[in-house]
Amino acid sequence: MQTRFKAQSAMEYLMTYSWAVLIIAVVLVGLFKLGVFSGIYSGGSCIASSGFLCGSVAMLAGTAEGGNLSFTFGQSTGQTIYNVGIGCAAAKTTSGLPSTTTNANSIVYLGPTGAATWNSAAPPFNGVLAITSGSQVTVSGLKCFGTNANAIADPSIGTQFTGALFVNYTLNSGSPGSTNPMINAQFASVTLSTS
Repeated sequence: MQTRFKAQSAMEYLMTYSWAVLIIAVVLVGLFKLGVFSGIYSGGSCIASSGFLCGSVAMLAGTAEGGNLSFTFGQSTGQTIYNVGIGCAAAKTTSGLPSTTTNANSIVYLGPTGAATWNSAAPPFNGVLAITSGSQVTVSGLKCFGTNANAIADPSIGTQFTGALFVNYTLNSGSPGSTNPMINAQFASVTLSTS
């Protein structure tokens, strides 16, 4: 009878500590996947303000596509937005636009497929993306500007970037002007490392 109680006690002891070891292992694997032990932030986060969507953010390393940001952009403002332009920078100017060495490239307008195509100097507004409320598009080919206001041209793998995404848009189709004013807003903060 006494041997049976010892066996039961030993089994309870093993089960209790096995669960504790399993929980610790799961936490350690999670921290490892987040890059806590390597010192490099792996992956990215994009936190959008109300009315906008930002997800699946990534920046590529290397010379061919180096520094090009891609992400999913969407809006739910309740109306269609026209002449959509996007900017990415680690800092902003006093007017609230991305801080870059050349203001002409601070906002890049999106073509019909979401590709960053025309800089703000002279976009052909008849071909600039319009997004209906509740829809989304994959933005690609967007350059980000670092804290020194220079474009991130050729980052190495693991290079970290923290900054903001900006959007320009109008509420009516046609070229922006006094009757169709351009709305500028910072719509998301982004943290990522190049892959």
